[in-house]
Amino acid sequence: MLLNYARQKLATIDELKILGNTAANIGVISFVLNKIHPHDIGTILNSEGIAVRAGHHCAMPLMKRLGVAATTRISFGVYNTPDEIDALISGIKKVLTTFKHV
Repeated sequence: MLLNYARQKLATIDELKILGNTAANIGVISFVLNKIHPHDIGTILNSEGIAVRAGHHCAMPLMKRLGVAATTRISFGVYNTPDEIDALISGIKKVLTTFKHV
């Protein structure tokens, strides 16, 4: 349920591209956001209390094949809630606002 909810919410952000979409999805979503570096995304989200992973995720050959420097990755556990996904969306909007003038 959380994975589907997150995908629906993330799909509303035009500047965001989810990488990977197969029938065998698990509770992980990797994405890129415009040309904003994932480490910058992670830093801003962290300041909002949102934990994500940013980088190559031990998959540098895949990053090269996808043509991206790195990705931001979110993952879900049994303790996560839809409210936390809503907070993620708000945090991503803050990232976009922060980099709008750069």
